[in-house]
Amino acid sequence: MLPDSLALKLVETAEGRIRLLIPDLSYYSGERAEPAWAPVFYNPTMKVSRDISVAIVEAYARIEGRTSIRVCEPLSATGVRGLRYAAEVAAVKEVVLNDRNPLAYKLASANAELNGLGDRVKVYNREARALLAEFAEKREKFDIVDIDPFGTPAPFVESAFLALKHKGLLMLTATDLAPLFGAKPSSCLRKYFAKPLASEFSREVGARILAAFVVREAAKLGLAARPVYTFLSRHSLRLAVVVERSKSKAYRATSQVGHVIYCPCCLYRALERELPREARCPLCGGKVEVGGPLWVGDLWDRSFASAVLEVYGERNYMSAEGFKVAKLISLEVGKPPLYTTVASLAKLASLNEEPSPSKLVEKLTSLERAASLTHFDPKGLRTDLQPVELARLLAAGSSA
Repeated sequence: MLPDSLALKLVETAEGRIRLLIPDLSYYSGERAEPAWAPVFYNPTMKVSRDISVAIVEAYARIEGRTSIRVCEPLSATGVRGLRYAAEVAAVKEVVLNDRNPLAYKLASANAELNGLGDRVKVYNREARALLAEFAEKREKFDIVDIDPFGTPAPFVESAFLALKHKGLLMLTATDLAPLFGAKPSSCLRKYFAKPLASEFSREVGARILAAFVVREAAKLGLAARPVYTFLSRHSLRLAVVVERSKSKAYRATSQVGHVIYCPCCLYRALERELPREARCPLCGGKVEVGGPLWVGDLWDRSFASAVLEVYGERNYMSAEGFKVAKLISLEVGKPPLYTTVASLAKLASLNEEPSPSKLVEKLTSLERAASLTHFDPKGLRTDLQPVELARLLAAGSSA
């Protein structure tokens, strides 16, 4: 257990298949229960994200046929994420936890012992990039590296790549959503070398900016990063990529980096590998906005999305909210990029009420159009029709 000298006010909780000692949020932050105010960070609302991440790790083990997986979580705080991998994924045989905060180091160590995982979980008190570099130098590389920072993962991506095995899995979190989603464009440009786009589909644009950043960082090292799973949960964006040592594949991956074209007048949108020669909308002639560079390829691998949903369905102790996300993603795979929202469609079609997203998807499917809901936005849907075409369809239906 923790030495008395730490003077931490702790409570015990449970998450997934583990027990966990965490700082008492009511003691450290009062009625607001703000996780960032605690001496060691733990956010209970991110359980959904961790549930899905456990399913991703299990899916990776099954798809890649790995039976002895080593995981590194270099920004581990209480250790909850890595400990859940060790306890809930049979193929995970060793987990390296690390945090430069001495209190976090001691708390993660105590949590490993609390769950009887002391023999499979090693805990370090180092700077994250230094730890990853040390393991890379010793050639003791990992099957999975999971970067879960407070803010941007950008400073840690290169170090993570160097510590990964061939066909390893890099998982990372971005909580700096304001820059990625277009509220702070200068910050996004500084961190990710990309211009975001404030639009009804800005959440997907942010995910694609993050993916492109990771792909380009990998390519610099002669590595090919392939996005296999992306999801937005509460206040965090998660991305998982499989990484291979291949300069030719790295080059091909960079060819999937392009730009988004958007017309604020008629809501036309498209992903383009090359910048457009004309700054005018091909539908209405209005001036278009351009965002990126961003990933124009698939955000999900079909087999991964299916496996994650299957794994999730096998585990009835995980959150229903996470299952809903995994289910929606399984329906999004292969559907057109850049969702639209019923709010923007209602405005475009001059409707008094917003249509139901699910009923609109049903209507489009009956017309043999590609369509699905999206987990990015409860009012969003994907389809192969442009918003003006959807607006005409809605207007015709309302006047019938």
